[in-house]
Amino acid sequence: MSHQEVIHQLKQLVRRLRWLSFLQLIPDTLVIYGILQVAFNGQLVTLFSVTFTRQQAVLVTALFALIDLCVTGIRYNDRLAGKRLISQLSGRLTTPEAELIKQFERFK
Repeated sequence: MSHQEVIHQLKQLVRRLRWLSFLQLIPDTLVIYGILQVAFNGQLVTLFSVTFTRQQAVLVTALFALIDLCVTGIRYNDRLAGKRLISQLSGRLTTPEAELIKQFERFK
């Protein structure tokens, strides 16, 4: 892969990681919301205006956590791919390329 192709792939990866970081907030919020609702309600738990039994609410919260785990796994794999791309770069980097690598490293 040429130097320019690696930089292009790294730009796309940084853009994707930025989007995934924002997207991660949704399942994180859902998990916290579910835990709080289960913890502070009785046998009937209301999640998003729908009443569940406590057991069903725990299951729904577990599904939220599973979604959260999947997004975390995607981000982890993208970080590994970025590290592999950076290891392919050799020679002197321009200032924008060095800034791109710094942007990538902030997603750790």
